[in-house]
Amino acid sequence: MRSVRSLAKRQNHLMPLRLMGVERMNAANIIQSGDEKNPDKVAIIFEDQKITYGELTRRINRMANGLIQLGLVQGDIVSLFLPSLPELIISYLGIVKAGMVVNVVNAMLKDIEVEYILKDCQPKAVILDSRRTDIIDRVKDKVDSLQFQILVGEERKENYLAYEDLMSKTSDQFSAYDRDEEDLCHLMYTSGTTGWPKGVMATHRNICHNATEFGKTHFEEKDTIMVATPIFHCWGLINGTFGMFTQHGTVITVERFYPERALADIERLRPTVFIGVPPMYNLLVKSRDLPERDVASINYCLSAATKMPVELIKMVEERLKWKYAEAWGLTEVSCVATTAPVSKTKIGSCGHGMADTKVKVVDETGQEVPLGERGELLVKGTCVTKGYLKKPEATREVFDADGWFHSGDIAIMDEDGYAYIVDRSKDMINVGGEKVFPSEVEDIMLTNPKIKDLALVGMPDELRGEAVRAFIVLKEGEEGTVEEIQEFCKERMAPYKVPTVVEFVEEIPRSASGKALRRLLREGQSERDG
Repeated sequence: MRSVRSLAKRQNHLMPLRLMGVERMNAANIIQSGDEKNPDKVAIIFEDQKITYGELTRRINRMANGLIQLGLVQGDIVSLFLPSLPELIISYLGIVKAGMVVNVVNAMLKDIEVEYILKDCQPKAVILDSRRTDIIDRVKDKVDSLQFQILVGEERKENYLAYEDLMSKTSDQFSAYDRDEEDLCHLMYTSGTTGWPKGVMATHRNICHNATEFGKTHFEEKDTIMVATPIFHCWGLINGTFGMFTQHGTVITVERFYPERALADIERLRPTVFIGVPPMYNLLVKSRDLPERDVASINYCLSAATKMPVELIKMVEERLKWKYAEAWGLTEVSCVATTAPVSKTKIGSCGHGMADTKVKVVDETGQEVPLGERGELLVKGTCVTKGYLKKPEATREVFDADGWFHSGDIAIMDEDGYAYIVDRSKDMINVGGEKVFPSEVEDIMLTNPKIKDLALVGMPDELRGEAVRAFIVLKEGEEGTVEEIQEFCKERMAPYKVPTVVEFVEEIPRSASGKALRRLLREGQSERDG
């Protein structure tokens, strides 16, 4: 096991870079000024827990020390497979404070998905809760790099290190390792228009900049934000949670969103800002509890992940009496590229480029289109990440040589530089902010011995915006039911990926190159549903 002293010596070779003007930083320091200014102020509220900035810093330091005592070193990857718990925040910041790289895994994923991600990024350790130990037990032997499983909670399990034991045996003092601004901070996996998930490489500079600039745009020190959206996604973690930390405010962490409980908690805890996604607002405005609840503490709310219908915005303003602001981005841009303060929000727009972010709308030839015309939205600036882990070709496809990220989203731009998202990348299905790319799900479904061919498309869904619809060709002589197919999927993938509708067909229309003609399926779907 390597000592802390030996690790410190390894840092010395980085010191001359400071003399050459290379900026050094560590994303964990986003809470430092809050701790120094007011260590007794509450940083996190979770159920009946309250964690001050001082205590948060001490817990982060214990995590950093604990990982080093296990023998992990700078650059090692640690995966977090947790729901929206304070331990996710503490672990993330402790990992990066120790100079390691975080891999945040969507807590809703299942065996095949988790196995793929862990094998791809090769973590040395994974931190998880008891509800996910069965998955890790089934995949850990297939991940050669994995040395430690750290279990959050009171349960003790053979071959697992207890999170609390790890934390209790270490010092609460730790100085953040200086990292080059372009060093990796985290890996979050996102699907592309084709293939399996890709590990988006976000740097310390990406995360510090995105959290700080978003915080400066939207929050004040006096604010308390309810982060209703999952913090295993970057919208809730980087922009909601870390963004508020940069302004020394308070974060209410919600493990799982239920509209009635959220309304009750707003009345009890009196947050001033609410951050969510459109399906959450749809449930809140239609909740039967709303007339009995006092939610007037909320000054305004924020939404992202999928386009918010204008009619729903009007309902939020009329029924909840909340002002509204929107943001747009993707994991590839850290994750917010455009937004505007609530006082300058244009309803229907996702705002303008945040901080130094430049945006433009181009046609298929790459030429910028006139104002008001549709085209692909491109992004350039500090928010743009380094690309995809171990996938140089996929990186080159969307991160061009001039520094522009090609989002695949269709937008128009107005004379003030505000962007309006009018469509999404043609194959992606947006289920309440969770992005489902058909090829990934199809690969899993094709392991069903009864399925010969299939294709997935999105279908309108009142609550979630879109839902997954599967067209399936069974093998000759086979029979299947909708329930059987859905049960097969539920065992192998996150719930939001499971097809809501299954339709058995004789043939999938395909191009000469073999590509599924999803447009024809969508058109036929509309005719049948109409």
